[in-house]
Amino acid sequence: MALITYYTKGILTNRNLWFWGVAFMIFWLVLGAYSFAQGLPRQSNILVPYTASWYGTIALYSLSSLAISIAYSIYYASSSLAYSFRYTKLSPLSYAGTLVGSSSILGAILSIIMLVSTYGLFSTRFGLRLTPSNPIEAILISALAGIFMMTLAMFLVLIAVNYVGLQNINLVTFVPLILAYGFGFSQLTTPLPPALLYASPYNAIQSLLFQAYSGLAPPAQLDNASSSLLQWQYLLASLIIWIIMLFLIDSYLLRKIRPRQVEEGRQI
Repeated sequence: MALITYYTKGILTNRNLWFWGVAFMIFWLVLGAYSFAQGLPRQSNILVPYTASWYGTIALYSLSSLAISIAYSIYYASSSLAYSFRYTKLSPLSYAGTLVGSSSILGAILSIIMLVSTYGLFSTRFGLRLTPSNPIEAILISALAGIFMMTLAMFLVLIAVNYVGLQNINLVTFVPLILAYGFGFSQLTTPLPPALLYASPYNAIQSLLFQAYSGLAPPAQLDNASSSLLQWQYLLASLIIWIIMLFLIDSYLLRKIRPRQVEEGRQI
């Protein structure tokens, strides 16, 4: 428990997380409420899905920025983990479990901030109470999303540490955020096959957060209510399967972790 508290506090004090994961995302919410919403009729059946689509997308980006902070924390600890696993009571499984607990808490915190910001900005803009349909569900989904982002970040960093080398660590740590922007914008504006959306953990997170806010089944294309509807059971199952699969791979890679010097990742 002490290690979970240590990691949670450490990441929460990261200024980059607060800027890119919170302030920059609220800036996008301001644009969504006051710039991109020009001409929308003030009808709840239109504004609720619109608001929910912005919450699902921006919360996804915010959660993916969490992966960057987690990736760097794993990267900086990599030089000592190999010795800690060998000469202390710390095991790969307990270390991964610590990050699971920490990332779920951080994911919930980011989700609460995005929920409050979305509700306040969009309700003020349209003069309607655009209250989230199920905020508890949104927070729980975000906790799962935080775990997914952690397992993905750990997987990428451990691949770099064990096999590829640390010369491209800065690029590796930004992969989760890059993927989030790609998949998030695609579902927002492009008709994608439902099979792809079910298979993608990013779109599963985005769609589940949309449903939690709106109370409506998520459409395959979030800005097109007439597109085919997605089933939340399959979306949730996809996300959980990805988490379990990545967690098992991470546990294996942690056992094989090589001692590396942080200086290897410095750019000359």
